[in-house]
Amino acid sequence: MKGFRKIAALWVPGGIPLAWRQLMAEKKRFMVAVAGVSFGVLLMLFQLGIFQAFMLMVVRPIDAMKGELAMISKDFQYIMTTEPFPERRLYQALAIPEVQAVYPLMMLYASWRNPDTGKQCELALFGLRPSANPFVLPDIIAREEVLALPDGALYDECSTPDYGDIVSLLERDGVIQGEVNKRRVRVLDSFQMGQTLAAYGHILCGMENFRRLTDRKEQVIELGMIELREGADPVETAARLNTMLPGDVEVIPREEFAQKEKEYWQANTPLGFIVTAGMIIAMFVGAVIVYQILYTDINDHIKEYATLKALGYSDGFFLRLILQEAAILPLFGFLPGMLCSAGLFYLADTQGGLPTRLTVSDTLLVFALTTLMCFVAGILATRRLRAADPADIF
Repeated sequence: MKGFRKIAALWVPGGIPLAWRQLMAEKKRFMVAVAGVSFGVLLMLFQLGIFQAFMLMVVRPIDAMKGELAMISKDFQYIMTTEPFPERRLYQALAIPEVQAVYPLMMLYASWRNPDTGKQCELALFGLRPSANPFVLPDIIAREEVLALPDGALYDECSTPDYGDIVSLLERDGVIQGEVNKRRVRVLDSFQMGQTLAAYGHILCGMENFRRLTDRKEQVIELGMIELREGADPVETAARLNTMLPGDVEVIPREEFAQKEKEYWQANTPLGFIVTAGMIIAMFVGAVIVYQILYTDINDHIKEYATLKALGYSDGFFLRLILQEAAILPLFGFLPGMLCSAGLFYLADTQGGLPTRLTVSDTLLVFALTTLMCFVAGILATRRLRAADPADIF
């Protein structure tokens, strides 16, 4: 107990109420400091939330498919920009007992004519075999027979409104006589997958229909998903397939495939830089506000501090006192900032289609950064006090 009291006396000089009373002596100033901390928290959480939402968006097609392994071209960049490879490569994977089923998929950008305005818009066109459907989305599974039709197609109802009010037209007419690459196609139903950074809209059709719409003659695909038998190790199976197959393809585990997609967008777009810059700016703004408040508080009580300094109180006493004030601010400023960011996340999700979420890891990270921000501001604010000479002040 005595040891605890010594530690408390060291880190809590004068007791916590002293720091609290210092802050509450000017309630308006205290509220400004809390608002500054909340603003910094809001900016940091929103930056992280948007970044996480973008990373969820880029892997939406991958998350919507089955299979523990993915077969891609050696020239793969991201899911909509890759060189095709022979479809037979995928079926060669069935030669080993660990592979249970394979699912070929064709992917290309295509031109879609808005049925309302006639405007041509670019979207992602997927071609698959109805008998080997890689998607696990219920809406696609329930309408696989549409994909077997020579001109049938399914439309992603989460696509941007620029492509037309397809859902309303389907509800009214039951079918849309659409146009992909200036060729007729019948959109008979819709599904829900969502926009990605690569494409704001998606249409699914059968492979033969895909070849007709894209003038593709070769038996090639852009992606193959591989489902393993129970108990098979994905990493070992991928290594075995890479040894067995020609060098124009690569087989990787599903998690590595998703990470590869994320890394492309992080490395080749300004997303990472924008988030990092936004976090630094948010911390800087919050730190400046906290610094100004604490510095003003020190300046208002400089004579009292000088008296204590003349009585023999060390610089460590004042540093710990100011750090107490700096530690109190995050406790009051974090919750309002977190609640505001949660409201913005809800609006971004419901109105903007961004899958923003308030996660525990992001919340803890931002709280730690906020506390660090306030401590740094507190340390900087005590510089004048440490340099002050009581004889000069009086």
